[in-house]
Amino acid sequence: MSDAVATRPRESGIRWPIVLAASCSALFVAVAILACVLNYSRPKVVDFLSYWAAGRLALSGAAASAYDIDLHHAVERSVVAFNGRLPFPYPPPFLLIVTPFGLLPFWAAFAIWVALTGAIYALVMGRHRALPYALSQPSVVANVLIGQNGFLTTSIFGGGLEALPRRPMLGGAILGLLAIKPQLGILIPFALIAGREWRAITGSALSAITGVLVALVAFGPNAYASFFRMVPGFTAQLGTGAWPWNEVASVYALLRFAGLPQAAAMVAQVATALFAAALVWRAWRLNIGERGPILAAATLLVPPYLFTYDALLLAIPALWLIKHPRQRWVYPAMWLLCFLPIANFFDLYPGPNTIPLAAMLCLWALHAPVRDATE
Repeated sequence: MSDAVATRPRESGIRWPIVLAASCSALFVAVAILACVLNYSRPKVVDFLSYWAAGRLALSGAAASAYDIDLHHAVERSVVAFNGRLPFPYPPPFLLIVTPFGLLPFWAAFAIWVALTGAIYALVMGRHRALPYALSQPSVVANVLIGQNGFLTTSIFGGGLEALPRRPMLGGAILGLLAIKPQLGILIPFALIAGREWRAITGSALSAITGVLVALVAFGPNAYASFFRMVPGFTAQLGTGAWPWNEVASVYALLRFAGLPQAAAMVAQVATALFAAALVWRAWRLNIGERGPILAAATLLVPPYLFTYDALLLAIPALWLIKHPRQRWVYPAMWLLCFLPIANFFDLYPGPNTIPLAAMLCLWALHAPVRDATE
């Protein structure tokens, strides 16, 4: 893997870090197996249920109904009864990915989704002996427990960054696959333009446009119309506190948890996003080796709508920090800040979501090489 994604830890010195990482990895894999067993014996209300229900509707020829909250909920209730809502807020290109899983019973679809996306993540992020560190990232737990898409989005991000230096068109095309989750791709055009990666920009645009068009052909224009009708109401729920503030992993939610008014918190979110974008622009303009990890960490500071499972993206700067341990305390501190929201899953931590603090800490540590390059 290239320096942009960063992988191999230093071989010399004490070996306890890799022992701890391997232990955490084994524990997290055991959690994944347990989650699959539990969903077989007694299905749970997990986020993957939304994917499965959307896939079922698409297979029935009613892809637009995936964005009808009531119809979608009725399919979810065929697996497990619950009173809340678990909508499908993803664009039609993501529906392309989850539709095949609707062919299977829910428990089998869940197990295969976790295993398949987890294996892709392990292959992309676990090269050069980095697998124990990649699998020991706390957000692994969030993704295996509820069947979220962090394995997939992090693999796309990391795979694109790895391919970019040697095969820019391919690297850009891989990054363009983030059209399945656009809020994680907001900074990518800024980075590629700043880095004068014109071939990568072409590849990214072609990839994203192809995904949009394939979904359009597969599901029809009504699917897109239904998606765009649903999104405003869904995102408006963020401001009303539809989710507990410590479940949302953004600067906006962190400040709302602290008691700031909505307007002030949103101003701070925008200011943070602009500052993160400026750091990305500078790193990619200078073509610093750490530009990939900087982009990954900064991405988590941009959207106000983000959750703990999305923080698996911090595996990219985390692996760089392991390879370049100039501030040895930064990685453990970052790991802890990522773990606290996981403890909240088990009602062991009632405090704020500290993912934004972890991203800021990573940017601080990664900024040192950028500063040195300009001196």
